[in-house]
Amino acid sequence: LARISSALLIAPVLGSARVPPRIRMLLVLLLTLLIAPQLPAPPSAALLSSGWWAILLQQIAIGLLIGFTLQLVFEAATFAGEMISASASLSFATLADPLRGVSTPVLGQFLMIAVTLLFLALGGHLQLIGWLARSFTLLPIGGDGVGLPQVRLLLRFSGQLFAGGLMLALPVMIALLAINLALGVIGRSAPSLNLFAVGFPLSLIACLVLLYVALPAMMEKMGVLLDGGWQAMAGWLQ
Repeated sequence: LARISSALLIAPVLGSARVPPRIRMLLVLLLTLLIAPQLPAPPSAALLSSGWWAILLQQIAIGLLIGFTLQLVFEAATFAGEMISASASLSFATLADPLRGVSTPVLGQFLMIAVTLLFLALGGHLQLIGWLARSFTLLPIGGDGVGLPQVRLLLRFSGQLFAGGLMLALPVMIALLAINLALGVIGRSAPSLNLFAVGFPLSLIACLVLLYVALPAMMEKMGVLLDGGWQAMAGWLQ
């Protein structure tokens, strides 16, 4: 129960604040009742003893790492949206994100919805439940738990937050940079032209057109990032 609840607390989609707490609690109890009978008997420990607390904290740590591995992929999409918003002068257009408790640019929310739909379409929620059940075999209750090798692998994968976000945003950012350079040349050649009145709506329209053109390729790269998340989870669990 501790491992499953901590994983769903931080995991994307299933752990979102948009999912009512009662639904998440019922899902945790249902998964626990389905998985527990298939596991060997855990090591005995007196209730509330030091050994019992050590096992409990160990299970919470494993669950948090499982959810955090997938959360890094979703944060990469939000990071890409923030970089595109900064290039297109859309940083002021923000929405309140209930999942993080902060304001996120609209493009970040848009890409977060896109990666969420892709995650569900590829059966990511079912894979997450499958890896949760498999984790009790790879890291049994009362075993060694999470050590430095697992943390080292997870920290190495955390660089995908920046690398993956840059991979998603770079084509649109380069095109917007070329448009801004062209506007700068026009401004130097025609000083009387009000670039703010012309360049601002032009950059917004160009950003929307570029997103429309680049979205299929961005979805493919999001799928690659999700595959990398599953591989990272398999690596540190095994």
